[in-house]
Amino acid sequence: MVRSRINGVLGLVTALLVMVGATFVFVVAPIEVEMREIQKVFYFHVGAAWSMFVAFTVTAAYGIVYLIRRNPRADAIAGASASVGWVYAAIVLLTGMLWARSAWNTWWNWEPRLTSMLVLWLMYAGYLLFRSTTRGDARRTYSSVFGIVAFVMVPIVYYSIRIWGSVLHPATKTKWNLDNRMYYGMLLGTLAMSAAYVLLTRLRADVDIAEQEVDALRQEQMFGEDAEG
Repeated sequence: MVRSRINGVLGLVTALLVMVGATFVFVVAPIEVEMREIQKVFYFHVGAAWSMFVAFTVTAAYGIVYLIRRNPRADAIAGASASVGWVYAAIVLLTGMLWARSAWNTWWNWEPRLTSMLVLWLMYAGYLLFRSTTRGDARRTYSSVFGIVAFVMVPIVYYSIRIWGSVLHPATKTKWNLDNRMYYGMLLGTLAMSAAYVLLTRLRADVDIAEQEVDALRQEQMFGEDAEG
């Protein structure tokens, strides 16, 4: 009951942030002089990237918690966070491609940030594929290790421009040099994305826990019937 109320409040907060953020992005924030309307993807791109980094950090952190405490809920949170983070990573790639088409006249090039981002997305796709094809303690243990190892790509993506350099992708600090209306649009968009991440992760983790409980009951019933037989 308490969790349902919390989820309900989170849902309302998320909806409010989305509405206010959309108003700032499409009405209040000015149209950028050079890139025109396509610049609006920036607000979704930054918010999705921030939420993705948070999601994969949570996956690694709860993977460590599971390995130490063997708590199934920690594994459920890690898996749920990775699922939502992977969707956000897809949004980052798609919006990045839209930006690239307008700024560089190509949908894709093997620029450091884009390339490392693709590798990150593929690694967590593998993580989710592994979780979907295994069950029980093996899934929880090995996916925890997988999530911790995959996290190595997060700082690589973030610092890729500093590591390898790029004449195309703007530096990370660029987003702070904005018109105030653009800055608040970015901030509200990021808050909306973050609130949606928390809500979706909680809901997905609850589903995972429920599935684990159902599997445990089935196993108990099965072994109970075998013992009686």
